[in-house]
Amino acid sequence: MKKLIFPVLLIAFGVLSSFAVFSQERQRLAILPFTGGTGDDGETIAELFSFEREINNVFNVIPRTSSVDAIMREQQFQRSTGLTDSDTIARLGRQLNADYVVAGHIHVLGNSRLVLITIVHVESLLQIAGDYREYRNIEEVQRMIPEMARRIAASSRINRGNLPRLAVLPFAVPASGVDQNDADVLAQILATEVANSGRYAVLPRTSQIQAVMNEHHIQRSGLTDETSVRVIGRALNAQFVLSGNVRRLGQANMFTAQILNVETGSLLVGHVENYNVIGDGLTKMAEISRRIAGTPVTNAGLQPTQDQQMTAQQLQQARQAAANNNTASFNTLGLSIGSCFTDPLVVATARGTFSPIRNLFVEIGCDFGFISEYGDVDFLLSISPFIHLGYYLPLGNFGIVYIGAGAGYMFNMYTFAYGSAEVHVLGANVTAGINLRNGLVLSYTLRTDFENFGSKVAIGYVFMF
Repeated sequence: MKKLIFPVLLIAFGVLSSFAVFSQERQRLAILPFTGGTGDDGETIAELFSFEREINNVFNVIPRTSSVDAIMREQQFQRSTGLTDSDTIARLGRQLNADYVVAGHIHVLGNSRLVLITIVHVESLLQIAGDYREYRNIEEVQRMIPEMARRIAASSRINRGNLPRLAVLPFAVPASGVDQNDADVLAQILATEVANSGRYAVLPRTSQIQAVMNEHHIQRSGLTDETSVRVIGRALNAQFVLSGNVRRLGQANMFTAQILNVETGSLLVGHVENYNVIGDGLTKMAEISRRIAGTPVTNAGLQPTQDQQMTAQQLQQARQAAANNNTASFNTLGLSIGSCFTDPLVVATARGTFSPIRNLFVEIGCDFGFISEYGDVDFLLSISPFIHLGYYLPLGNFGIVYIGAGAGYMFNMYTFAYGSAEVHVLGANVTAGINLRNGLVLSYTLRTDFENFGSKVAIGYVFMF
């Protein structure tokens, strides 16, 4: 009986650990209908986004209900007009008891059609991440959603608490002939690129910005004025302000953007990009972001901390993991064949793993063994269910390596010419292996009842999803 106590405790620990992982509270995410588009396009895209596994692995998604619709109607949430400011997004999020809100917009920028998505933290109003994609037909958006969801989920894991706060102002369009809605979209694209750079904690377009501008009679054409910058930046509790313009110089069209220090009103960095048509903004905003946010803040009284540099590195790692979507999580189903080198000599295994949170997995499976090493055995049937809890590490394009521990139960039934015999063993397992990107898996398991030790080596194939 004493021999059974430790294995039983080990199994109990594995089960309790699994429950602990599942019970860990994830933050709540509300997904609003996308604005713009026609008909039910915005509703449909939001619903498809809420179905994505990457999003549900990271957040508890708040489902769309009649009460949610009632709140959006009460807050006069417009689904067919322009971008929704972050104040409205956050207000809806609070009423929905959400920690984060995903909002999106469908827009035509010149001859380019695009879908733009952002995730905003409800309490801080920070834009955590974003993405935008160009499409030809609205049906193509369905194929883009999984990758956009992966990018949002990966970026949401990055800590931005130590980054300098940057407020992004509406684009100014002094006598440029550019529609203000297009300018707002350009500002949002630039805010998204800067947020994804990992250099700043971004405060995107809010109604508070416009309220301050109205109160102090600040015109869009004068956003770079030192006094205006200080007023707006301090009202938003920002250390820096990003302002942009769409300008003309004779026959030349250009986008200009600059980051200014709120405390001193001085210019930190600026850049200009010429363009032919307004749709060029899709590529020009990425280049502007690279030029003005591609290096650490060093010459405005805020030196880059080690935490800030690590955050940028973490962001790059998260993007790499998201790009290799088949190694971003460890959810598998598979079969393998191997040997224990003793009884049973041949082992077939059916197994599955699931990853409740990144880098941790639970494995459940069963070994089916045949062929005994003893010559007087007519037939051997071995059934060995097991459960493991472990850690996995993605290796990008190469695959996944993992290690885990748990417990298993082995039932062996031997058939002889003169009768039969049964063997029951409850023991502990330690397992390790590598899942290659093409689905091939190599694994090793050490099994023991704390008196005897055995090994299993196997090769097989798994389907990763």
